Amino acid sequence: MSSLQVYIRHPEEIPIELEQLSRPLPTSHSTQGLGLICHSHNMIIEGSAVELRVPFVEPSITVSGIVNWCRNTGPGFELGIDFDNPDATMRMRMLEQLCQIHQYRLDMREEQGRTLSPDDAAMEWIQRYAALFPNDGV
Repeated sequence: MSSLQVYIRHPEEIPIELEQLSRPLPTSHSTQGLGLICHSHNMIIEGSAVELRVPFVEPSITVSGIVNWCRNTGPGFELGIDFDNPDATMRMRMLEQLCQIHQYRLDMREEQGRTLSPDDAAMEWIQRYAALFPNDGV
């Protein structure tokens, strides 16, 4: 595991649902080196446990994490969410790859007028970008 925290930025065009949990997460007090940056309409206090999901992904994937930082960005807040176990980190990474592929599909339609199937978009995205997608050993 790297001592430097790496964050994946969630595409702003893709809605993400965040729910602040009333119960704390069991924590090992060490992150897995891979976190998530996303936008929130609400301020969430650092150290709060959250559960996140992306509505368009079926079946639903939920991931729990801990807010490491929360910055006011004017029309909302930018959150840095950390994950303290390999399972949550892997689930977040898989979820974000699905989001990146979905965003790629939308971009290709808008920029090039190409309508890709989800499978075709996934194959193209994997060929072009998968090797560059942060993994930090997960």
